[in-house]
Amino acid sequence: MQGIDQVADELYGLSPDDFRPARDERAAQARASGDKDLAREITGLRRPVVSAWLVNLLAREAAGQMEELLSLGESLRDAQQALDGDRLRELSTQRRGLVGAMVSEAKQLADRAGRTVSLQVEREVEATLQAALADPDAAAEVSAGRLAGPLSYAGLGGGEAVPLRPARKREGAPPRPAPAKKEPAERSARGQRGAPVDLAERRAAREAAQQEAREAAAAERKEREAAAARQAVQDAAGVAAAARAALDDAEQVVASARAEHEALRQRAEQLDRELADALAAQSRATRAVRDAQRSREAAARALDAATRQLARAEQRASRLS
Repeated sequence: MQGIDQVADELYGLSPDDFRPARDERAAQARASGDKDLAREITGLRRPVVSAWLVNLLAREAAGQMEELLSLGESLRDAQQALDGDRLRELSTQRRGLVGAMVSEAKQLADRAGRTVSLQVEREVEATLQAALADPDAAAEVSAGRLAGPLSYAGLGGGEAVPLRPARKREGAPPRPAPAKKEPAERSARGQRGAPVDLAERRAAREAAQQEAREAAAAERKEREAAAARQAVQDAAGVAAAARAALDDAEQVVASARAEHEALRQRAEQLDRELADALAAQSRATRAVRDAQRSREAAARALDAATRQLARAEQRASRLS
């Protein structure tokens, strides 16, 4: 008897319509073999929605693209951690192309299976692939090919999370300690002269030491402020890079929406033209029916007149004979 992993791999490779009958059959086989725990696990497997089924198909039948997607996701997360704006923009362009290609592949797989993919299902497939790019756990679920429902990832930039690093200490020279206070130089005139200590010189030495301490503290404060400013610039650059990537995504969505709107507008115009042509054809047909009815009525009247004329001719012929 197969284990739950083998059974799940088999079931989630089936279409949603075939899932439940096959699941119930496998559960019944497990119960018949006496493995009630396995039967309970099999019964707990949820039927996949269409979008999840399509992603499962991608994991099985487009393994090369799926491997490329997972590798790209790792690169994107590394670039986000490093706050590498240039690399992030480059990878975001690759991401859009790859996700678009995989969504197209999913639609082709659905078409071969006799299913039509709605716009909602297409969006769910795309959201699931985006989640696999942004989150390692989602990537593991997608690559396993056993999804029952679509995934999504609500992070910075509508699907990507860019962690912001906490402020870190600047590497390099540590803050300079404040210099020790200098003891004022005391001159004792007792050496040779026995004169008292010069108080003015002592006061000047003390003030010089205090001034030096203030300058050292000010230099340390400026260094801390400069380090904080540099960190703020780096953090802002990371946020800006993520915002630019989000803008690129938004522009792609807008472009897709505009293309869809234009296609629908052209379709509406075509339907309007077809409706106008149909109404004109209906009008012509109505006139033709009316003209035919008039012709029929004229023919009926002519027939009636000819019938009466024939009757009169027959009467005259009968009297003359």
